[in-house]
Amino acid sequence: MEGVVSRVGLQLLLEPSSTAVIFRGACIATGAVYPAYATYKTIVGPKRPAPSGVNTAVQHSLQSDQWLKYWTVFGLAYLTERLLEGHIHRVPYYPHAKFAFLLWLQLHDGHGASLLFDGFLVPWLRRYERKVDTVLEVGAQLAEMFYSTYAGPLSAVRSSVAYALAHVAGFIKWLSTPDDDQFISSNSGIRQQTAQ
Repeated sequence: MEGVVSRVGLQLLLEPSSTAVIFRGACIATGAVYPAYATYKTIVGPKRPAPSGVNTAVQHSLQSDQWLKYWTVFGLAYLTERLLEGHIHRVPYYPHAKFAFLLWLQLHDGHGASLLFDGFLVPWLRRYERKVDTVLEVGAQLAEMFYSTYAGPLSAVRSSVAYALAHVAGFIKWLSTPDDDQFISSNSGIRQQTAQ
């Protein structure tokens, strides 16, 4: 067992690309799956009693704030990663560093997401809040205008696709049913009588 641990440790240190797949999977589990479940548990509400001296509503509010801050920081980190996608994956140990960063964001002692949110995001967003709101408002107006302009054609396309899919499904069902020899022979007899 000790040899396996040593070999894996050396491979991790000397060949980061060979363990990158493991850390990418760990990043998905750590960065999205666990926080999504924890957020669900927070939204559904506490099922166990709060520690003595702590109000359940206050604890629930603190957990909600923690996960809202986490998802905000996570979303901006994801956006940054996508913008730098062509270059960032060339950095050795990037998946390993990302895994450590995601763990740090969730730690209850350090509150990494709260530190980044309160220390950097809030001051930056307050500085540019009016401009961001204006851009979002214009974007919402454009989206509404696009939808109202193309609502009719989009509805027609949706109806046409549904109609075509229903006929394709019927055709596939017709093809997949076995031929009934009795039905065929009785119909061919009718055709012969009609021809005479």
